[in-house]
Amino acid sequence: MIRPLDGKSPRIHPSAFVSEAAYVVGDVVIGEGTSIWPGAVIRADYGDIIIGKNCSIQDNAVLHTDDHLELGDNVLLTHGAVVHGGKVGSNVLIGVNAVLLEDTDVGNHVFIGAGAIVRGKVPDNSLVIGVPGQIRPLTEKQAERLKDPTARYVQNGKRFNEQGLGLDISEFEAGS
Repeated sequence: MIRPLDGKSPRIHPSAFVSEAAYVVGDVVIGEGTSIWPGAVIRADYGDIIIGKNCSIQDNAVLHTDDHLELGDNVLLTHGAVVHGGKVGSNVLIGVNAVLLEDTDVGNHVFIGAGAIVRGKVPDNSLVIGVPGQIRPLTEKQAERLKDPTARYVQNGKRFNEQGLGLDISEFEAGS
């Protein structure tokens, strides 16, 4: 479901995939090639939410903010993850059920492990694991995983759109 709120409508790139079981409301921008999967909630009722290109917002993930939330390009937000405000750089993987609290500032090429709770600044090229999240350098294998973390999901979103499984976003399309 895609809904306007207080005169602000989501703006969605025509190449994006939005599942018919997702909920997107308010001042939201969804970039080129991005996929929004079943059960995802993107609720911009208090502030704006900007999602970059080729992101994957997977099943039951939640994006919300009290003022501003921005995801860079190629962000893989996995199942059940929650991002509540702040900024996330590009080429970031946020693991299953991880939580990023308000005012988190995540750099580029960051791997956030499953179940981690993250607050504050996370520098580029980092691994964050645990509760509270402990920051460590990436291994070569982890860094390799972040080179194009969403490529498979960009293709899957296209496949779902081609088979008519996404919402009709024509009313909410943003510039190409």
